[in-house]
This record gives sequence, C-alpha cells and structure tokens, in this order.
Amino acid sequence: MRVLTDLAFRAPTQQLALEQAVLSLVADGDVPPSLRLWRNGRCVVVGRSQRAEDEADISVCRALNVPVLNRASGGGAVYHHPGNLNFSLYLPLTGRWTSVRGSQAELSGFLAEALERRLGVAARAREGAVFVEGYKVSGSAQLRRRALLHHGTLLLWSDRLDMVRLLRAMRPGYRPGAVPSRSAPTADLSTILRRPVALDEGVALILSAYRSLGMLRAQSLTLREWARADAMEQASRREPWTGTPQTAI
Repeated sequence: MRVLTDLAFRAPTQQLALEQAVLSLVADGDVPPSLRLWRNGRCVVVGRSQRAEDEADISVCRALNVPVLNRASGGGAVYHHPGNLNFSLYLPLTGRWTSVRGSQAELSGFLAEALERRLGVAARAREGAVFVEGYKVSGSAQLRRRALLHHGTLLLWSDRLDMVRLLRAMRPGYRPGAVPSRSAPTADLSTILRRPVALDEGVALILSAYRSLGMLRAQSLTLREWARADAMEQASRREPWTGTPQTAI
C-alpha cells in the first residue's frame, strides 16, 4: 500500500479536492490503494447531506477566520485544527469493503486495536468512531465512487479555540433541518494520557493500525493527482454550491 505523508498546512479546499482526486485515480487503476496522512488548519467541515448554517455558527466562524466547507462524504460536522491528524484510506470497492457497516467496523477496529497496543488504553470502535475512556478520539466517514474512501480524524492535542463556539451540534437546542451530527463527549490523546502526544507518534500509530492492509511504501502524490485536484478546486470556485467539498462559506 502506498503511504502519502504530507503534513504541511495547505488550503482546506485543496486538501478536500485531493481527497476526490486520489479516489478517482485509485478507481481508474492509475494509482495503487493508498493511505494518506494530512492536516488542516482551523476549519469546520460538514457532511455531504448537511447544511452549513445548521452545523456551524457562521457569524462566529467568520469573525475568527475559520472557513466552513462541505465535503463529498456523508456523516457529521467536524472541527479540524493543528492538533487533529487526518488519515484517508483509498481502497478497491471489492470484497469486504463493499459493506458500509462492515468496512466501517473493521477499519475503525484496526485503529482501536492500535491504540490499545501502542498506548495501553482501553479503546472501543463504534459506528465508525473510536472511544477511549468514554471519550471520542476519532471519527470517520466514507465515500464510494468506484472505489472506497474511508477518511477519519485522530485528536492528538486540544486547540485553544473551544469547538462549542463553532459547532451547533454541541449546544442545547440543536435541531438541524437536514442530516444531524452525532455529538459525543470528545477528548484528545494528550489530555487522556496526561502527557504530550506528538505528531510523529500519531503518524506511527496510524501506520501501525493499517499495516495489515498491505506492505507500506512511502511515496509522493503524482503530478496527475495534483493536476486533477487543482482542476476540481478551480471548477468548484466557478460554480454555485452543489454539495461539492470544495465550497467555502
């Protein structure tokens, strides 16, 4: 399996365009199944079938210069920040990966097992999320377009901005008009372990979790992937909102 590690802070619109670009090329058979490790600066990312105004406090986000974007996959809204490590698996849509619930359970289970093995914590996978001591430390969502994109988050350390200020699902009276986010008590690994969990430790943990999917080989994104992502990002800026993940509000 190809491993793409790019932890530079790029525009969130570019990062989400890369998600679709890599997926499309894996589906075409032009690049092999891949694991991508990446980060965003501060932004709110809402699911495909959600309404941004239901999920994010738009006025607060604008005041704090926090972009709000829609992604192509389903699921609920998430807050990305430097202490959150994103991981994306791009897999052929065959065999055990054809089942939505089965693939979510297995891939999230791999991460829970790695947390127990490497950090000695009791971790539990449930409905695509991973919980440690009752706190959600990882969430995931999926997209199927001739191949499977399973992408998720892993909270390494907290951010100085309280996500309650940004995410409506964490407030009383949350009643969205579309698909709701599933709010749950969250915590980062540094807080749970009472010690700093550095970025390289998070990367090693993710690699350990998914090593069983194939021999890991460090590579770089191809020029074709960059070009396709750039075209997707540019096209989304010229068009009205249609649910594509590159739209910023």
